[in-house]
Amino acid sequence: MSVALPRVEHMPSFRTQIEILGLLPGHRPEEVLDTASASIGATHHVDERDLDVVAGTARISVRFAVPDSSTWDEVADAREVADRCLADVATVAVPGRHWLLGRSGTRWFPVE
Repeated sequence: MSVALPRVEHMPSFRTQIEILGLLPGHRPEEVLDTASASIGATHHVDERDLDVVAGTARISVRFAVPDSSTWDEVADAREVADRCLADVATVAVPGRHWLLGRSGTRWFPVE
């Protein structure tokens, strides 16, 4: 007698990072990370969010999961999410450089 094992869902993990060069008039600092999280959270699960200062520049990071599919589709989905997040953050702050990273095991790699 064979027993069917449950399928373990793989949820590909990505991280978008955005340098914040300043705030737009009328906006508070906490709005930046809240806006980024809400942008991504509208369509995807947000795993983690963080604010760091790297070399004197504020940098927000939001880690999120995309549905398991082909690598091509996962990356395309993650790019769309990261682009929307960047556009939404630009409504409250001045964004600088930005990155999309994908997770493989315990390491993060730039998504080209």
